[in-house]
Amino acid sequence: MLEKLPLIESRKEIFLFLLIIFILFSINLSFEYRNYKKITEEGFYRDDFIVLNQYRKKTKRNKTYFVLKLSNGDFTFYTNSYLKLPNILNKRVNLVLNTEKISFLDYLKGFYSYSFDLNILDTEPTFKDFLIDYIKSSHKNREMREFFLAIFLAIPPSKELREKINILGVSHLIAISGFHLGILTLILFFLLKYPYYFLQNRYFPYRNREVDLTIITSSILLFYIGLTDSPPSLIRSFVMMIIGFYLYYRNYQLLSFKTLLIALLIILSLFPKLLFSLSLWFSVAGVFYIYLFLHYFKKLSKITIFILLNFWVFLLMFPISHFIFPQFSYYQFLSPILSMLFTLFYPLEIFLHFIGFGNLLDGAILKLLSLNGEIIMIETPLYFFIGYIILSLLSIYHRFFLFLLLGSNISFILYKLTSLL
Repeated sequence: MLEKLPLIESRKEIFLFLLIIFILFSINLSFEYRNYKKITEEGFYRDDFIVLNQYRKKTKRNKTYFVLKLSNGDFTFYTNSYLKLPNILNKRVNLVLNTEKISFLDYLKGFYSYSFDLNILDTEPTFKDFLIDYIKSSHKNREMREFFLAIFLAIPPSKELREKINILGVSHLIAISGFHLGILTLILFFLLKYPYYFLQNRYFPYRNREVDLTIITSSILLFYIGLTDSPPSLIRSFVMMIIGFYLYYRNYQLLSFKTLLIALLIILSLFPKLLFSLSLWFSVAGVFYIYLFLHYFKKLSKITIFILLNFWVFLLMFPISHFIFPQFSYYQFLSPILSMLFTLFYPLEIFLHFIGFGNLLDGAILKLLSLNGEIIMIETPLYFFIGYIILSLLSIYHRFFLFLLLGSNISFILYKLTSLL
């Protein structure tokens, strides 16, 4: 086996790479600024938008209104509507947006703004509409419809279902991300492998099988990303996957911290808005701790790695996730087990929906979602969060810092839990 090549070693390579990254980032940021000036130059901006999310809220006077999350492909924002709207999730609307007080930073992060003159547009049914109707027809229970629309098409579930999912600590399984994309990639490779081999042996034996299957699989996944309205988590995962494929076929080191940093810089240079994406930074943190585990324990058996890795990531991500999201339930300790089961559950459900038995496991899922755990607030202090990040980075270089990291992690969790008793 050829020895894996190190990636970007010399000072000259590092300088050229950083220069290219800076140029790409500057170009793409200038495109974003041009779009920003376009929507803000007159103070009002009319366009067609897709409704990414829709939910009800009440004012202090108990008046009901809708909160809408909208996107036109260039930017995403939130607005309110006091109209008596039907369910317009994934529908296209036209409205006028007030852009007078939107700063460029707000534009990059996503913003809230006042809007008016909302009109629901009549559009021809799309392939996505067909899939939505098919999934809905497979389930009698409303929560199950929302659950499967979320894990298959990235359609946000209701607030009630999100709260039940948070109790179990499996929000990362419901929000489509690199985990789902990885499973889909394996499924596609498995389904395409033997038909392609048959055709290749007959008609084009000179082609590289792995490269061709990668191109076909990537094209299908790109179509899928467009089908789900291109959520940032999927864009980020897809770019990382393409970078990974390139490094693998060029015989570069793939599972290294340097590769992760290079992938992150490339993603940010291509999509500057993702600098403000929590899902990106959570993903980077998760992949970092996966690499950290493999850095020290890669000689373990594959089944041992599969089991321990899920617990490892859950525990080491605990202080980081609770710095942003303080909600905690004791049922969240089931998260590593549910994550392992999801690896089998996800492709099984795709198959069951394909053959018309998508509701087969609805009863078991509803029982799991019915677990009613008390929500407790556990917050990670800023000073501990900063120290934890520093220790995590130092753990790359020596086991001593790794032991300090594990010790601080376990001490933090035990301290927080015992203080609740």
